[in-house]
Amino acid sequence: MASFRVKTVGDDGYGRLGELEVTNGPVETPALFPVVNMIGGTTEKSGGVWRRMRDHLIKKDHLQGIMFQAMSFTDYGVSPENLNDFWRPQTFQERFDDLNAPIFIDSGGFKLMNSNTFGEAPEKGGVPNEWGLYTDPKSILGLQLDFGADIVATLDYPIPPNLKDEEKTERMKRSIESAVECLQIMDDPGLLEENFDINSRAADRLRERKAAGEEPSVYIALHGHDYETINWYVARFLQRVEDLSVESSFEGFAIGSLVPLRDSMDILVDIVQGAKDAIPESRADELGLHVFGVGGKQVGLLSLLGVDTFDCSTHMQTARYKKYLHPETWAHHKLEDLRNHLNDDGSFPCDLPNCRLCNSDDVDYELLLEELNTDLTYEERQERKDNDEWIKSDYYAALARHNFEVYNQELTRVRDAIRDGRLLEYVISFAREHEDIKRGLKEAQLRNKELRAEIESRGAYDLLPGSTLTSDQSKLSRWDAGVDASSDSQQISLKHTPNDFNILAQSYSPPADKNILLLVPCSQKKPYSKSRTHSVLYDKLAGHTEDIYKVTISGMYGPVPEEYEREDPILEYDYVLAKEDEEQIELITDRVRQYLEVYGSQFDEIIGYVTSKTYRTVIENAFEAYGRGNVYPEDPQAMQLTEFFRNTNIQELIDHLERQKIDAEAEQ
Repeated sequence: MASFRVKTVGDDGYGRLGELEVTNGPVETPALFPVVNMIGGTTEKSGGVWRRMRDHLIKKDHLQGIMFQAMSFTDYGVSPENLNDFWRPQTFQERFDDLNAPIFIDSGGFKLMNSNTFGEAPEKGGVPNEWGLYTDPKSILGLQLDFGADIVATLDYPIPPNLKDEEKTERMKRSIESAVECLQIMDDPGLLEENFDINSRAADRLRERKAAGEEPSVYIALHGHDYETINWYVARFLQRVEDLSVESSFEGFAIGSLVPLRDSMDILVDIVQGAKDAIPESRADELGLHVFGVGGKQVGLLSLLGVDTFDCSTHMQTARYKKYLHPETWAHHKLEDLRNHLNDDGSFPCDLPNCRLCNSDDVDYELLLEELNTDLTYEERQERKDNDEWIKSDYYAALARHNFEVYNQELTRVRDAIRDGRLLEYVISFAREHEDIKRGLKEAQLRNKELRAEIESRGAYDLLPGSTLTSDQSKLSRWDAGVDASSDSQQISLKHTPNDFNILAQSYSPPADKNILLLVPCSQKKPYSKSRTHSVLYDKLAGHTEDIYKVTISGMYGPVPEEYEREDPILEYDYVLAKEDEEQIELITDRVRQYLEVYGSQFDEIIGYVTSKTYRTVIENAFEAYGRGNVYPEDPQAMQLTEFFRNTNIQELIDHLERQKIDAEAEQ
């Protein structure tokens, strides 16, 4: 039967060693779960870098577990038929023989939030979809069970930064009710099948696991951007469970919405303290605390504050950008710059025992650099595969594995420090070397007076709040006065629909003095012109902007002329066009086409600059339907945001504009 227990607390009173008992465990805490994409395509052999990273990790003895996001398959070309006929019938443990670590499966709340396809279940007024998946506790738990989760996070309704207060409260209440429903299903597996025939297999699996005492561990997903909010969240959930007399147990809480806050250690610490302080002391040793998306040099400080488990995908994301994490300095070096940081003999500055890259006799720095900058032909890749030789994806995976091992080694040091009763001493030393950890440690003392007294008693006066940063003291005084120290910013709403703005329904006409129409995809930051993508592009286009009229393609509304960027519906919406949202893609494409048919004749040139696949598809299809328009860059190396900033891609657009200008002048 799933359970969490604290086995010992450090002799200095800080940090705890625990055990999470799960089917394929146990998990000894504190523990770090690397994010692994178990599904990288239509079969087990699909997935490129992610597949190789998965295969390099899942059979390692030192791995405590892995994190998988339930809805991540939508990024890898999986169709509804492929999901339901191939991936769901077998659990990951049944499918991957080498898998010997527990799987923690998140609900995919962020994916669901940004998708119009996976809405409410039909029984609750939603529209049926061909996946049979919905933003519904029964639907998502059924998927998690089919995948073979050892640990599940309850379906949550994430809270984007700056969400309107009334929507924030509404989403937190929905997350709480979703968590309660998940626990009720764990009590009665038959609830899974009500109005969800696709869940019959999952219901049988849950019955079998309960009969064997091997039901999955449940972690309650939490959200909140400050101490008070998340503290209220935990207290309300516990009260709700008590009021409904829910019998099924849960093993811990998992704090989400933290990825945007990883660099804001003061806010991160405040949130963790809010969750921890809300857990009744009588249950503190039987409930674990997990933080989503955080796991690196922060683990020492957060373990000090009571966090037990972590997960991260940073090791993979940085490897994709060819960055090497230095084991001593924590600096992320671009491979081209790593040469200046190698050992004297030219070897990698790493002696981690589980690092496949740095301990290999077959790979050195020069080879890694060469392989990651060489594009093999299809025939060359196949020949290497036939000879069981590495291709580029293997080198990327090895680099990602190195970055993960640096994170995992830090967790090992933290675990040893707890065991030796010197965690606070370790964190004090670490904070003096890392400014962000220092800021977080100071933040922790504002609410934890005992921690402050202990740090002062050790003579670490440089780490006391207000000792070196003037902002510390002002923040402390504002908290004492009960004032929110957060800064004002534009609020957002998740309730906007495409009907809230449509330029085609406005009394509008483009300016007559602009002869070039430039279409670019929208940005999360509003107004668009203040975003990094738009500002970088316009800076590079200096000298041409006087002729350009910019229209942003919003995934929610379609064409948004530059003078409409500060309209409330534009400033407030938060939505990214996803490839599975076929109806929305069709709507936006149609609106772009109609805009061109009405106003396109006013422009000498119609250009799109876009590198993200879904938005590029919209613009290309609209241009094709209209019969005019050029999309740049013509052949990007990849369909992803990073290509938007590549100088050669922007230069391709500039070259086109300059050629057109020369041609126009020649005709005059």
